[in-house]
Amino acid sequence: MPDRTPDYQRVIDGITQLITSGQLKPGDKLPTYAQLADEYKVSVTTTQAALRLLRERGLIEGHQGKGTYVSEPAT
Repeated sequence: MPDRTPDYQRVIDGITQLITSGQLKPGDKLPTYAQLADEYKVSVTTTQAALRLLRERGLIEGHQGKGTYVSEPAT
């Protein structure tokens, strides 16, 4: 039976797992949109949508011209 999870959700789940497991720590830089798209076998547009949702959830933060980083935990 094929996986019915939407592509953007697979990206969200994958990155969330890396953060919650400690493989990605606060302050760590994420790969580029293109690198993530290649890794998850999705389009760059799908990757952008997934990262936008992760930013809204406070897990990551973007820095214009510098990249996307894992957020510090809220205190």
